[in-house]
Amino acid sequence: MKKILTFVILLINFVSNSQCPAPSNVSLVNNILFSNSVEISWSENGTATIWEIVVVPDFNVGSTIPTSAGIAVASNPCTITGIPPSFDCYAFFVRSVCSSTGVSSWTGASTLGCSIQAYNWFLTLSNDSFEPNSDKNEFYIYPNPTKNIVHFKNISEIEEIKIFDYLGKEVLKQTIINNEINVENLSKGIYIVEIHSGNGTVYKKFIKE
Repeated sequence: MKKILTFVILLINFVSNSQCPAPSNVSLVNNILFSNSVEISWSENGTATIWEIVVVPDFNVGSTIPTSAGIAVASNPCTITGIPPSFDCYAFFVRSVCSSTGVSSWTGASTLGCSIQAYNWFLTLSNDSFEPNSDKNEFYIYPNPTKNIVHFKNISEIEEIKIFDYLGKEVLKQTIINNEINVENLSKGIYIVEIHSGNGTVYKKFIKE
């Protein structure tokens, strides 16, 4: 029998071509254990009739988000076959192909077998808000955007931070001194900060100008 999975949405809108909008509402029907397949569907927000799909097994924070072409499909929903039940966690990425040179950003969904870190990573990337703080957040960072220094406001001691670019590549890892870090040498763009403290791991997003 088929098992319907809870899914999370990843919208990397900050690299999207405005003339080729990314798909949304990606959902998965898992049949890996019975037929090595997953049925995937999405909402097309433009006029594309061709899409590309990439499957990433054992997805974790730091795993590379697709940067090249995937499997081309012309139906929605479609079934991806040949997926071995070797991993509990799979991430599925979809993008629209609007022309021979125009593609959208990737949209993705992950299975429930992925780690909580991966789950939070997807949620952070899908959040377009760059507000510096919230009463519900233990940590916030400022200024945001920034040109050189990122300050961390918190109520518990930070043990270590890691910074990833939007492709999932770790670009900086260090301990914190005086609750700040210098990002002057980073290229302009959007980054995810992974903050480790005695209370666990938190993810924040900032813009480097």
